[in-house]
Amino acid sequence: MDEVRDSLLVWFFTSIVPAAPAIIQAVLVVVVAVYAGRRLTEGFRTRATRSAMDPSTVLLGSRLIHIAILVLGLIVFLDAIGIPLSTLLATIGVIGLAISLALQELLRNVFSGIYLLFERPFRIGDTIRVKDHEGVVHHVGLRTLMLKTPQDAEVLIPNSLVVSEVVTNLTRVRRQAPMNEGTGTGTAPSQ
Repeated sequence: MDEVRDSLLVWFFTSIVPAAPAIIQAVLVVVVAVYAGRRLTEGFRTRATRSAMDPSTVLLGSRLIHIAILVLGLIVFLDAIGIPLSTLLATIGVIGLAISLALQELLRNVFSGIYLLFERPFRIGDTIRVKDHEGVVHHVGLRTLMLKTPQDAEVLIPNSLVVSEVVTNLTRVRRQAPMNEGTGTGTAPSQ
């Protein structure tokens, strides 16, 4: 029993104690990254809510901030435990290329969704027409757009189709009142 205890003590003092500063630094990086991600996300949500930003944009922005902080924390964590940054970036690049080729259509929809959330050609509650589909915008997600038709059906349209097609926003159509011939009232069409 004394031999096992002695070998554990030797292992502890030869392996763990020299690595203690790196372990403490790595744990601190994780704690700071998680805390900073939560605080920055909450701060963004609070400011965005005060400015009456679209809920979908608030959700997207808060997720992007949280993910960016966690990725930065992961990079610093891996550097703290001794994994070289150049090796990590090369590995991420190769894996990213393989994933992007495999998920090309999904990524096209995701980036189109990000474009729709930032560009905001229409808002939730607007009535729009995309190709043969017409309805009220119920949800703009990262991958799809959900329309509610007058028959109360839900239609999911891929975001890449919404970005590449002509979209008519029927809510913003300005209707002109016809000219009343006898009274001379109404609005005349602009020339």
